[in-house]
Amino acid sequence: MKLRIVGEGPLYDQAERLARAAGYELVTEGEDLILPATENEDVLKGLAGENVLFDADAWAITSSRLRTDALLREKGIPAPEYFPGGSEPYIVKPDRGGFGLGIWVTDDYCEVGGAVNAGFVTQEELAGDVWSVAVTGTPGAYTVHPAAKLTYDDRRRRTDAVVEPAPEAEVLADTARAAAEAVGVRGVLEAEAICHHGTWKIIDLNARLPMLTSDALLTQGVNLLEELVKIQ
Repeated sequence: MKLRIVGEGPLYDQAERLARAAGYELVTEGEDLILPATENEDVLKGLAGENVLFDADAWAITSSRLRTDALLREKGIPAPEYFPGGSEPYIVKPDRGGFGLGIWVTDDYCEVGGAVNAGFVTQEELAGDVWSVAVTGTPGAYTVHPAAKLTYDDRRRRTDAVVEPAPEAEVLADTARAAAEAVGVRGVLEAEAICHHGTWKIIDLNARLPMLTSDALLTQGVNLLEELVKIQ
């Protein structure tokens, strides 16, 4: 199969590793399928067609933290408490943007209130390990893959993902599946979650191949790109 990857940087590099592991031929034209490996909105809007491995409707939801959080609340899927609920400190996140950009933590009540008024997502910061769960498939027929524990640097950028047993793994899987059903994704969805006082709470969703988690799953014999191609 001939695959064209559109993108750059770490997402592109990861997609290329998955493609080579699957034995796909990488091309710049004459492709059978196109894989977006970018969060650039202009590039994504320019990609359309049945041969594109990308769910634009799901991305429209998960690329907006405000839309994502509104959906989680509507569907009753556990998430961190929103300001002024919960407890300090609060994590403040812009509506859009990835790789930890524009995120900060504060215990200044007035600063948090101002962030809310400015359209930021503000939630209590939960302590504990962050886990990434990849879900693939279509509504009503999802596969939940093994969870990977994530590590981050001091700028909240993901540095590693390792597949290992998660606490209450079945509950985590059910929570991730519920998030996928809520989004209605056709393809792949990454759910990031923290187990807080015995409850798995979703802290982020991404309707794209998950950074580093895809590599971690590859070591376990799961190639998420191959899973996407099967769905196509």
